[in-house]
Amino acid sequence: MIFPSRTVFGGVRRVVKHTLFSVGYYHQRLAQSEFPGIAILCYHGIRSRTDPRAPFNDLHVDPDVFDAHCRLISTACNPISLDDFRAALDGRRALPPRPVIVSFDDGYRSVLEYGLPSLEQYGIPAAVFVCIEPVLRSQHFWFDTLCRREDEQAVVQAATVPYQVWRRRRESIAAACYEHEKHRPMTIGELRQLANSPLVEIGGHTMSHPALARASLDEQRCEIAGCRTALEDAIGKRVNAFAYPFGQNGVHYSVETIQVVRDSGFDMAFSTEPSFVSSHGDRFDTPRFVILDAVTEVELAHRLTHSWRTTQACV
Repeated sequence: MIFPSRTVFGGVRRVVKHTLFSVGYYHQRLAQSEFPGIAILCYHGIRSRTDPRAPFNDLHVDPDVFDAHCRLISTACNPISLDDFRAALDGRRALPPRPVIVSFDDGYRSVLEYGLPSLEQYGIPAAVFVCIEPVLRSQHFWFDTLCRREDEQAVVQAATVPYQVWRRRRESIAAACYEHEKHRPMTIGELRQLANSPLVEIGGHTMSHPALARASLDEQRCEIAGCRTALEDAIGKRVNAFAYPFGQNGVHYSVETIQVVRDSGFDMAFSTEPSFVSSHGDRFDTPRFVILDAVTEVELAHRLTHSWRTTQACV
């Protein structure tokens, strides 16, 4: 007997999902439901149409796809801000039935160029967690440079070595970036422009994006508290939220890291563990769903309606 391949099954599933979406099934189901917590979406960048093969391309969504995500979130869900989340954590405000928080990691120029217009069009708040040293130095993120020189696996490996070994490697491959480049960190001026949007809260993402668990406590303090100070100096606003680089608890950060984040004056911190978030959860170890380029509007609707519901809200 010949069984259909996974590719065939995958194609059938996509057709079914598109059909359900086109007849309004997902919107109807969402309108009748409540989430088991907050769905916090973790984006990284938005892919430029003139640079379609950027490093870690899967982490950079198409501009039209991001716009469609925003349309879905605004029409079928309840977008909320980090301040709304804080109010819920403090018991000062009830959450709406389908709360969604949009967040970005790293600090790519594309968030300002392609992301902000869609956020403004649909009135969606967002948090942008910025790795500040490349912004200040006008340098590419080390992981993008290493990926271009070697491959993605080299970046994964670099995140497993001791901090000082990693730091020497990072300094040895440092590469300048220029304003005409599409795939790059923001400039200081662009960061300030983004921070001036009433929809955007800027958060910390370390000075240079190491795997914090590989660093000593003093090195972690420099990366975490230093990032907060540098960001506040750059944008002239308080920086209260933090996102752990790479984002896996026990692998990329530790219990000691969480305490450093607390001691550095942040009031919440985010991982990349996939789960809905309870308003009674640990505000310094808050999960997020990482969004890849393959997550179309239809796929996001399906995950919010079905797939992600199998995960328990983090409490």
